[in-house]
Amino acid sequence: MATHNKTALVVFNPVAGSGGKFLLNAVVDELRALDWQIAIVETEHIGHAKALSASLHGYYCNEPDVLIVAGGDGTVNEVINGLAHIDRLDLPVGLIPIGTINLLASEINLPRNPQLIAQVISNGRLRNIVLGKISTGSSSRFFLITAGVGFDARSVSRVSPRLKRLNGKLAYIVAGIEEYLLGRWPSFQVTIDGEEFVSRSVLFANGRHYAGRMVWAPDANIDTSSLEIGIYTRMGRLRLPIYAFGFVSGWFRRFPGAVVRSVAEVRLSGPSTEPVQADGDVVAHLPVSVSVASVSAKILAPGQS
Repeated sequence: MATHNKTALVVFNPVAGSGGKFLLNAVVDELRALDWQIAIVETEHIGHAKALSASLHGYYCNEPDVLIVAGGDGTVNEVINGLAHIDRLDLPVGLIPIGTINLLASEINLPRNPQLIAQVISNGRLRNIVLGKISTGSSSRFFLITAGVGFDARSVSRVSPRLKRLNGKLAYIVAGIEEYLLGRWPSFQVTIDGEEFVSRSVLFANGRHYAGRMVWAPDANIDTSSLEIGIYTRMGRLRLPIYAFGFVSGWFRRFPGAVVRSVAEVRLSGPSTEPVQADGDVVAHLPVSVSVASVSAKILAPGQS
């Protein structure tokens, strides 16, 4: 049954993607027609979405019934980490997918139609999303769908904020080409249950999708307490195009130098300059531990068939 006369705070990333303001306004209009009271706060810089969600009482006399994220996976990541900081991961989170990449929206089969998005939020069906966690010696960070070290993370570190504001997808493509042509290919150590690998690139999947609609980890599931890890021991300029073809075709598991495992915890060590990306943003540097978190996020999602 739909729930009405509720309050929602929308955290809106105005640089998340082209056409985002149009979809945001359309969804908000639909929600207001359903008697929702909506407040919108725009993010102003990286980390602002986390700060907003970690200080809800500073923007609302009373905590909203729902926190809505109008942005991409990076904005959702910040909001979830902000809620975790104040121990409020039980607060329902709705999505308006306007980012460069919206993997979480793909995972839950969220529609793009404004009326249908508003219905998903208003219907109040919650889906528990098991989180991944990246831990350093002094801090930890949760992620929703994907994380990585190596080519993936170094490419993310090259993304131009200015170009991302103009065209997010193009910014990631340009960064990937720059890393391919100019980047280094250092090795680092991967430890899984005492077994050690030497790798040049690692990807983690908490969900099936990667870089849009590609699926390299078909067994990954946001509802279960495990992560899929892809270890690429022979990554380099000559082999990267082969792995890329494997990603698109779904055959990369058959290629030499590719190892795929289901894991609960992994230790990664190597040069301290090596970045670690989570949901499309650099969040740490080696060494780190990556594991299944003991907590989950509550995401408003369509009914599962």
